[in-house]
Order: sequence, then C-alpha cells, then structure tokens
Amino acid sequence: MSEVLVKHAETFLKDIQKKPVIAEGIEDFDSYIEIYSYLYDNLTKLQNLRNKMEIRGFTSPFAAIKRFNKGANTGNAPEIIPDDVHDQSRHAQYFRIKASNKKNILDQVKSAIASHKIAIGHLEEYGTFKCNECKQKYTKNHIQDLLTYDDDYDVTGFMCECGNSDFTFEETVSGICRLELIKYLPLGGEYLLKRSQLTRYSLEAYRDITKIMKQEKRGRVKSVTVIAKVKDEKTGKWVSKKANIDYADEHNYELELRKRYGSNARIELLQFNHKKPSLINDKYVQNALAIAYLQYTENIVNNQIDDIIPLHIRNMDKVNKYNRILEQARSDASRLAREADERIELEEELKYLKLKKENLINSNHELDRGLKEDLAREVKIRKHYYIDTTKTIILWDLFKYYMTTSENRRNNYSGPFPNLRPTLDSNQIKVFDRVFSKDIIQLLHDNDENIAIIENMKECIQYKQDLENKRKNLHLKSNQAACGAVVLNKKSNISLNKAADLLYVDYEEASKEKVELNRIEKPSTKKAKKFLELINK
Repeated sequence: MSEVLVKHAETFLKDIQKKPVIAEGIEDFDSYIEIYSYLYDNLTKLQNLRNKMEIRGFTSPFAAIKRFNKGANTGNAPEIIPDDVHDQSRHAQYFRIKASNKKNILDQVKSAIASHKIAIGHLEEYGTFKCNECKQKYTKNHIQDLLTYDDDYDVTGFMCECGNSDFTFEETVSGICRLELIKYLPLGGEYLLKRSQLTRYSLEAYRDITKIMKQEKRGRVKSVTVIAKVKDEKTGKWVSKKANIDYADEHNYELELRKRYGSNARIELLQFNHKKPSLINDKYVQNALAIAYLQYTENIVNNQIDDIIPLHIRNMDKVNKYNRILEQARSDASRLAREADERIELEEELKYLKLKKENLINSNHELDRGLKEDLAREVKIRKHYYIDTTKTIILWDLFKYYMTTSENRRNNYSGPFPNLRPTLDSNQIKVFDRVFSKDIIQLLHDNDENIAIIENMKECIQYKQDLENKRKNLHLKSNQAACGAVVLNKKSNISLNKAADLLYVDYEEASKEKVELNRIEKPSTKKAKKFLELINK
C-alpha cells in the first residue's frame, strides 16, 4: 500500500510540474477563478496525501530498520550463517532505498503544499469579488467560500451563497502581492532541482535570504528534561531514567518525577529546552519563498547588468577581450581534448597563449594589473546587484506587510507569507535594521517598483506594534494601511503624501488617521488624559 501511495504522489507531482501557472495574465473573473480553483484543488489533494503518508509512518521510515538492526544485535537473535550475510546486506539495502523514497516523496509533497499556500496567498491579496445578485463581497481567505465540491471533495465550480454565479472582479491595489512570483514557485515539490539551477551569486543570496527568514525569537522554555536514578524494586539496582516534563509543570518537576517513578527517584541532571520560533516558522515556506524571489529578481538584474557594469569599469575593451579569449579557449579545448583531465590542461594552456598574444598576461602568468582590477570590480558589482536586489525586495514586502496589517489579521491569515510570526520581538526585528542601497533602489525604480529608502525601518515596525497594542487596549478600530502610512511619516523623513503612495493608501484617509493618532497620543482634555492613564496601567 505504501508503494502505491508513493507512485500516486510521484505521478501527481509530475503532472503539476508539467502545467506551469502564469498568473500575471489575469484580467477578469474567469481567468482568476480558473487558476485559483486549480491551485486550491491541488492543495486539498496534496494535504490529503501528506496526511495518508504521515499515518503510514513516512515521517520516520528508518525507524523500522533501526528496530530490526537492534534486534539482530541482541543475544536472542539466531546465529548468522556466513552464506546468508550477502543476502541480508542486499535486503537491508533494499529496505533503506524504500525508506529513503518515502522520506523524499513526503519532503516533496510538503514543499508543494508550502508553494501552493504562497501562490494562493498572492492571488487572494490580488482580487476582490462582488456578487452581482446579492452584492456580497468576497476577499482574502473568504474567496475559497465560492468554490463548490463533489463527493470526493474535488473542486467542480463556484457559486455565491445566494446561488448566483455571476460576479464582478476588482483588482485590490493595496494588496501585498506579486503574481509574477507564482511561476517561479516549486509547485510540484521540485525545490531541490530549482535550487540547483541558481547562479553562483543567487546561491549565496539564497543563504542570506533563508537566514533572514530563520531569524529566531529569543528563547523561551518549552520543556524540562530530567535525568534521574530510580531504584528497581525487583532487583534493587539503581537505573537511570529520562523524562520530559512540559514547561507548565516546570516548578513541580520533582513532584511529577515522583508520580512517575516513585519516592526513590533521585534527580541527577536538569536541562531546560528552549523554543525559538523563526520569523517564518516553516523550512518549506522559507525554501519556496527564497527560490521564487531569487529567480524573479535574477531576471530583473539580467536585463540591466550589462548596461550597469561598463559604468564602473575603466577599460571595458580589455574585459570583453579577456572574456572572449576564455570562451574561445574553452570551446577549442572541448573540441580537441578526449578526456576531462586533458581538456582542463589544454584549456589553461590555450588561455595563456591567447592572452600572451594580446599582451594581457606576462611570462609569470600574471594578468595585466588594470585588467585584474577591472575583473575584480566586475565580480564585486555582479555580486552586489544579484544578492542585494533579492534581499531588498523580500525585506520591502515583509516590511509593507507588517505596516499594512493588524496583529489579529496576521494571527488568523498570513496571506503570501504562510507561518509568518504575527509579532516580532527585539531579536527578530533586527532583520529590518538596515538601509537599502541607492543603486539597488534606482534599478527597481527603472522596473516600475514602488519602493523608497527608509532609514529606520526597525523603529517604524516597533512603533507600529506599540500602536497596535495601545489600540487593542482602547478597543479602537483603525485603517491599518493608513496607520502604517502615518507611522512612516512620523518615524522617517518621508512626507505623509509619499508614505500613503508607498503603501497604496488614499491621502485623505491617512490624514484622518494622523488626526486620530494625535488625539490618542496627545489628549487635549484632562478627562481624556486621566482615561488613557487608567487604560495604560
């Protein structure tokens, strides 16, 4: 049964990989709902597959092999006949391969689930629907309420609660979404393949981006591990026992230990286990987001890097000549050499001869000084643009998301960033303690990106979180995006009009929010001051 499940999952994932999702061409309700229903149907099936796999032990498939090996090593095991050793080794290898296949396919299914959640989150941020009959609006995660299903829970169509199937589609301008990212997501679980296709600069950027998303909260105690000596009543010997006790009982760990092992238990070691949740607390979401953002920004840089590099190089003719010689040497060596080792040696020799002929290298195999400096400068420029562009885009999107949403919204629905932490502590908020480079911002402006240099993003997010807590205590509702614009205006050197434009907020709404915020922070009457003092106690 497990083999059938593995084959079914492999076939389903391959079918998804063969059908790329191009979402940026969405123009109306029909094109939107076609892609949305396809992704949501896939997500439901993938989650069912994951549940079946977990029930059948795919999460720890090597456990059975370990138990078998443990049993074979005990004294109760029958004597091994030398002629059977080869057969047993072959059988063990067969079971290890089967266990590895189970682990890998579950890994791919979980990756596909994370990618589908991200894609659906971007779609839900992008559009709003209104029923033309009852005028009810469907936004964000309520869009899934439109879908209809058959007995097997496959998506069959869409319908409003009133029974109408005629809808008006509206694009949500303020939504934090990038439909262009969807085609780069490993929807078929092929994140390892996509990661292997990244350039060397993108691979370095990949590590930096996942490090940002793995930024951990300050540790808090999750459980207590207790190692104790317990006297066996039958043999009278002292035996070591290990117990895990929940953090809720940490003050009563001795009492809990006595309940489990009796009054003769003696504590030898206490270990407090800390839980450190990440900024995005799911490794599959981290991988999918990193790959998608990297490939998206890689295309942006590719389109302009050849125009940018000559602006920073002293002698571009020499650099072009050097690159041309390298390509010719590589091509000639591949054509003339028979073996790999011979090809490498021949390529080096041809490269030296061609460079010597052009006076770009001396007899000591030292490159021309000016050329060497220009080549080093070129590498530095490429590294800067390929790495920092991706980091800038993903940090900007995360920053906008925190600035335009409430804690309650992030708790219940994280949209394009599944498993995102709803609040940040002082350690996690450090990821925003940076200033974007002017040249990267200019590159993004040239690609119609609405972005700006914010000198103190960290303080902006901290202030926004403080306001959310204050409003929660006062039971006040507010326009979160407008509130974010006011925070940007107060904590940075950006005008309210520019801040509203960056967060896609109407300027008048931002102005009203600023008046309300001043009223809360600076009450004009004594009664209001007294009331706020009582609330904040």
